[in-house]
Amino acid sequence: MRQPVLESGTSSFHFICVTCKKSQRSYYVEQVVDGEIIRLQKFGELPRGNIPRDKVLQKFLKDDRENYEKAVICLNHDYGVAAFAYFRRVVENNIDRLLDLLQRDLQASGGDKENLEAIHALRETTPMSDKIKIANTALPAHLKPDGLNPLGRLYQVLSEGVHSLPEEDCLRKAKATSECLAFLIGELATRQEHRARFKNMINDL
Repeated sequence: MRQPVLESGTSSFHFICVTCKKSQRSYYVEQVVDGEIIRLQKFGELPRGNIPRDKVLQKFLKDDRENYEKAVICLNHDYGVAAFAYFRRVVENNIDRLLDLLQRDLQASGGDKENLEAIHALRETTPMSDKIKIANTALPAHLKPDGLNPLGRLYQVLSEGVHSLPEEDCLRKAKATSECLAFLIGELATRQEHRARFKNMINDL
């Protein structure tokens, strides 16, 4: 029997697990036929694949869930410009809450006066170039692994335009922004949890 000729358009593929006979998965593909060259691109999947999310970050950003979800989805699909734009918006919307969390941590642990003054200065209306310099002095050593300052990187993100950067650079910066947020918030939340647990244990003695 003669096989049908593949033409440009869309196709769907459906699979059923040979073991349980219940689990199913469907894929939707666009094909573009150009002479002897065929280009394929998946544009849909059911059920949708699970996209991992940082639980601590997800909790901290619960009031900005829509932007965070869009940022994570775009990052998972390597949409660099979109992912960077959404993560930039997340940072912009939540930078003051992050400073609050950092300030409480420093006050609870008897933080350096210089760090606290730097955090206060970040709340003032100053040029972004000044904020970047100040942010690089606002963190204690334990929040700067190998001297890397995640807070300074986040302020750098706020200073950069999105559409002036190529897709690859946006994707790289989106991933770095996600890691900076996850590290800072994760470290601060863990320290807060440990302090609360210790206080409860001591009070029970």
